[in-house]
Amino acid sequence: MKVESLVEMAARYIEELIITGKLKPGEQIKEDDIAGQLSISRPPVREALKCLEGEGLVVRKPRKGAFVIEMTEKDIWEVYTLKAELYAMATCCAIDTITDEQIHQLQSLVEGMKKIANTEQSAILKYQKLHRTFHIKIMEIAGNSRLLKFASSLHKQIRRYSFLTLSYKEHLQASNQYHQQIADMIAKRDRENAH
Repeated sequence: MKVESLVEMAARYIEELIITGKLKPGEQIKEDDIAGQLSISRPPVREALKCLEGEGLVVRKPRKGAFVIEMTEKDIWEVYTLKAELYAMATCCAIDTITDEQIHQLQSLVEGMKKIANTEQSAILKYQKLHRTFHIKIMEIAGNSRLLKFASSLHKQIRRYSFLTLSYKEHLQASNQYHQQIADMIAKRDRENAH
């Protein structure tokens, strides 16, 4: 089992603060505060902020510090549009090679999402994790590593907005139904309706 480094731990912690809205768009991220909350020194926090900047979640300003990135409606639209296209491409490629066992794995992920959507409104981070695993699985089956890398980067940039929209039960249930349809169409090898 891989042991998480202090940098990875700090990055995951800051990312969760951003996603859940505890750190707001445009808000400064104070290295001292994060280091204190995690009981670690500042250098791993600084490295974590560099990683998060590379992923489009943080912007660092010379002599001012690190800030949560602010995204316009246009930025959000661009990311969602690109993600949708990449997911559709991956789904089309995966249909050619998917096995019955892999279809079963996708169905299991959707069942987990359904359980959360119907009973655990407070478990949005768990829902997001299953959602992400669902799409990663499809991209892995598709066998296109660059597609996976680009989609992962876009996914991180939009998670905060996804978290907000999934807070509405109707949206959470609609998301689950949509993913159920994708899994069903993949199982039928229905390329045209699978995305």
